[in-house]
Amino acid sequence: MADWDEIKRLAADFQKAQLATGLQRLSERNCIEIVRLLIEKGLVDVIYTNDGKEYLTQDHLQQEVKDELYVRGGRVNLIELAKVLNVDFGKVEYIAKRLVDRDDDLHLLLGQLIDSSYIKRVASEINQKLAQFGEINIGQLTITYDLPTDFILNNIVLANLHKIIFAKQDPTNAHIFFTQSYIARNKAKIRGALAAITKPTPISVILNLTDVPARILYMSLKEMSSLGSITVQSPAGQFIPLVYQRMQSQWVKDYFKQNGHIMYDTVTKLGVSDVRSFVQSQLPDEKLIFLKNCIVGSRLIERVKDAMDMCVTSSSYLDVSTILPPALSDENIDEILTHVLTPTIRKQTYVFGTVLLTVNFMEECVKGCQELVNEHAKRAVESGNYQKYMAEKMMKHQDVDQGAMDEGKMDKREERRKKAATGKGGGGAQGRETKTKSTKKHARGNRGNVSDSDDDAEMQSNSGGKKGLKEPQIELITAKEIAKVVEKTLEPEGLEMLAKDLANHYFPILSKQALAKAHEMYEQTLQKSNQNRRQTHASIQEKLNTFYNDIRLYEKGLKLFPSDVQGQLLKYLLKTIGTDVCNELCLYVASECNLNTNFNGPLTAEQRTKIANESGPEYRASLQTLCKALTASESVEDFLDKTEKTMQACSMMLKKIDKKKDRNLILCHKHGLLEQLTNCTDPALVLHLAALIIFTISTQTMLHASGRHVSAILSFLKTVLSAEDSKVFNNYHDLVLKLLSTESSNSEEAKANAEDIAKQLGELTPLVKSIAGNFKKSGVTPVE
Repeated sequence: MADWDEIKRLAADFQKAQLATGLQRLSERNCIEIVRLLIEKGLVDVIYTNDGKEYLTQDHLQQEVKDELYVRGGRVNLIELAKVLNVDFGKVEYIAKRLVDRDDDLHLLLGQLIDSSYIKRVASEINQKLAQFGEINIGQLTITYDLPTDFILNNIVLANLHKIIFAKQDPTNAHIFFTQSYIARNKAKIRGALAAITKPTPISVILNLTDVPARILYMSLKEMSSLGSITVQSPAGQFIPLVYQRMQSQWVKDYFKQNGHIMYDTVTKLGVSDVRSFVQSQLPDEKLIFLKNCIVGSRLIERVKDAMDMCVTSSSYLDVSTILPPALSDENIDEILTHVLTPTIRKQTYVFGTVLLTVNFMEECVKGCQELVNEHAKRAVESGNYQKYMAEKMMKHQDVDQGAMDEGKMDKREERRKKAATGKGGGGAQGRETKTKSTKKHARGNRGNVSDSDDDAEMQSNSGGKKGLKEPQIELITAKEIAKVVEKTLEPEGLEMLAKDLANHYFPILSKQALAKAHEMYEQTLQKSNQNRRQTHASIQEKLNTFYNDIRLYEKGLKLFPSDVQGQLLKYLLKTIGTDVCNELCLYVASECNLNTNFNGPLTAEQRTKIANESGPEYRASLQTLCKALTASESVEDFLDKTEKTMQACSMMLKKIDKKKDRNLILCHKHGLLEQLTNCTDPALVLHLAALIIFTISTQTMLHASGRHVSAILSFLKTVLSAEDSKVFNNYHDLVLKLLSTESSNSEEAKANAEDIAKQLGELTPLVKSIAGNFKKSGVTPVE
């Protein structure tokens, strides 16, 4: 038991000793905290590894970077270097930048550290490639070495040029380098290929055969010209030998001397691209005329001129193709004639294909057509076809001339007849002038087609050029009929094949002559009827002018009343005088358009609408608007505006407003009312006339009103009548109203009252007439 106690005591002492010794040791965590404290106080400068288990100094890291750069052959990626050294990338990048700043042989590029040994090794490899291939391109090296173009060019190639790299830089492309032996070898190939050429050869063929880069071929071209085998490089990409050019030149001179002309296609087949310049350089002493597909000399031109002068002198014809080489086509002959025909000859000749006809010869050929013209014109008028054509033409032209109606003062029918008689007439002295103009536009390749003449061009433009309207046509004479007459005169000369062309040429002229003749006959038949129509037109125009002025003057009077009364007066004015205006215009349009006008009494609204809808296009729109204005107008100005437009559509003219005449009209209106009042016995009409007379004198305006508006007029006249006169008119007005109400009753008492009221009115009537007849304006400003 004592031994066991001793053992326990020794164990306790041993444990105590162990615990006392452990208090002198530092744990790993304590070491880390001590190092961190030293770093924070700046007592030590160390770098952590990525796992934090090791520390290293800046100098040690720098040495490790240098070692890795050496081991990797002078080029190392910083990202890989950070992984290998187990250090943060930022620390490695900082060390790399510091190394680059201190050592000029080091380069930091695209996250890679490169030293001079690597640059020299790359330069040596480039020199080996130059020796092997003879040429290098910096762009290809960029792909091979994964370095920027500028770095390879400036820091590797140019820095080691003539030191490690022995080559020459291309003057046209700074990124290409080659060796002298390579250039000499390619020049030898080019020299041999060019010396063997005997005909124009494309550059592509030479390049394929020699396998020489095109850049070296063009660069060496000037040096090759000294051999004399290459004359010129054509724009088409060909090389032309000197011997071939000599053959071209001699052939062109001989051909032109023999034939007097040369075709473009022929010279092009010799390998010449710019034919005009080439021929002109080979024939400097010749006076050449360049046509579309050939070149002609002065000899042929003089030959044609002489023959043409003889033709004009003899007033005959000339086939130009018989005096020119057969190789020239009709198109070439047309171009030659364009150069040869002078203004003097153009006035005296026409060209159909290759045949030249003088005007005198042509007129002799068509002399027999005059009888045909007169016969067909007479037949058209007698059958009524011409009258139908004129009616359609007038209807078409009315739409086109609608805008010009504002300024025109001439009757539209007379103006159209004048245009038809003078503007479209042909023949006589004008025929020669028209033909002269057509020669300038003649398309000779069409062999005198009728569309080539100015006259026909005018007909076509007139027939379809006015706002898309197709001009009515009438054919009084046909080209086939003209051709039959002309063919008889051309057959003895052997020119019967030109009968159709000549007929087509004279067809517009003879058609105009036939139209003019038919129009002359037509005018003679319409002369009497036109005089009657003009008289009717003038009378209706005068009547409408009177209505227009009356409405305009009545408007001034109704404007003096309040707006509600104005509306009633306007409605009454349009219902009476406005309806008369619309009826007159509808009846006139119906007569012009040959519509049914057998109506009993005044026209109704339905009848007016029917006439407007069935009228011609020149009247329809304006007349429909006027008919609607009778009930839809909100002012007199609106109705008058639509009336004016409708009158213009009917070729009627409004007279100019004259204030002096307006005053005379108002004065005449007043005297007319006084005359009616003097002879009037009806009390209601007396009151109506007396009120209108006093209103006219006091305001110097006219008023168109019915008996329903008398009370409104008397209310207005309170300011101009004296109190006594106003009382008389009011009493008279009341008695009239009572009389009218009693007359409608059949009772005995009503009849007795009516007699009593009539007696009172009879006593007041002279007084009312006297007040109206003796009334004078005092202190009232006239309404202008």
